[in-house]
Amino acid sequence: MIRVRLASPLTLLISVVGIGALGCSAATPAPEQSRQEEQSRKPESALQKLSRAEAPALTAIKPPANPKVSHHFISERNLAALPVPQQSPELAKALADLQTGSVDARVAKLKAKVYADMVYVQGGRFMRGDFAKLMGIDGVTRMTYNSDDKVVKEVTLSDFWISKYKVTYAEFDVFADATKRQRAGMESEGGSFSFRHPLIPAHNTWKEAKAYCQWLGSITDLPVDLPTEAQWEYAARSRGQFFMIPTDDGTIDFGRNLPFPAQESLLSSKLGGHRLIDSYPVGLFPPNPLGLFDMSENGLEWVDDWYAKDAYSKTQSQDPRGPETGTRKVVRSWGGDSLKIGVSVWRRSEDLTPTTKDEGSGKAIPAETPFLPGLRCAVSPR
Repeated sequence: MIRVRLASPLTLLISVVGIGALGCSAATPAPEQSRQEEQSRKPESALQKLSRAEAPALTAIKPPANPKVSHHFISERNLAALPVPQQSPELAKALADLQTGSVDARVAKLKAKVYADMVYVQGGRFMRGDFAKLMGIDGVTRMTYNSDDKVVKEVTLSDFWISKYKVTYAEFDVFADATKRQRAGMESEGGSFSFRHPLIPAHNTWKEAKAYCQWLGSITDLPVDLPTEAQWEYAARSRGQFFMIPTDDGTIDFGRNLPFPAQESLLSSKLGGHRLIDSYPVGLFPPNPLGLFDMSENGLEWVDDWYAKDAYSKTQSQDPRGPETGTRKVVRSWGGDSLKIGVSVWRRSEDLTPTTKDEGSGKAIPAETPFLPGLRCAVSPR
């Protein structure tokens, strides 16, 4: 783990990129033209329903001059004395409601939740990648041991929205039931629930994750998809600021803004699943200053980009989307045993359908969905 000391607080100048309104012709359109224009106006009309309010913490909290990391060990006695974190009443009710009623009713409730959960992210310029060298810290030249995040290049993003929570099984189940798919995670142990719970992040292949986000677009008339890698990092860093860790204050304070490793297991066991691979309910710990929960923990997340080691040096500077083709997709957030400084810029890749080794034959077989990345969706009006 790299521990750094900064000489002074950090700021990043953000420029605003506005959303252009869709124009309308003054002439009387033909019937076919009217239908086309109506379709083109649908996303813009739906966008008006999304909030553009920003969390007060976005301007009140700045990247720490000395990002601290508390000790990750806790005794069993102190662990038992910790208060049990709870979801907000609003989130708990919304997820409970998604599990009851007809499929159509559940789809309607999910649609409302999508609108409520989208966090506005004002566009601007930021230095994407491992920005440690830009900070002038004596003896510190990198935050991660990766080589694929070391091309630090200024990129510009347009405004977008991103979901404040990782997608849960409660939400993914609505999608599965509405589209007549098998529910994610049900292939394990003859379809038992030991790998899944409605309140924890849902796991699936990249194709199913993308299908879920695009299906949300079909029921909301919003341009919904997986976030790009640049969007994910910009949002994790609270509009591209020099936050090394996407927690509420840029530090790792186990037990307060992140769970102790032992606390993760405890929270998982309270759900009644002995093999939940240390996932825990979304939204238990404070969000980052932008208002996004679980950006630094609680499993990996798919993004839309194809992975390439040299992607940062080759992609465009305006709304970059990564390579046009590839064999693996980028995943973000953190899925390791010990959270590290630099998780906001840390990159990893996964096969579209990740595999594991069969213990009997030694052959590669598709990994069970609980061991795949999770997701959150974004709205990109461009």
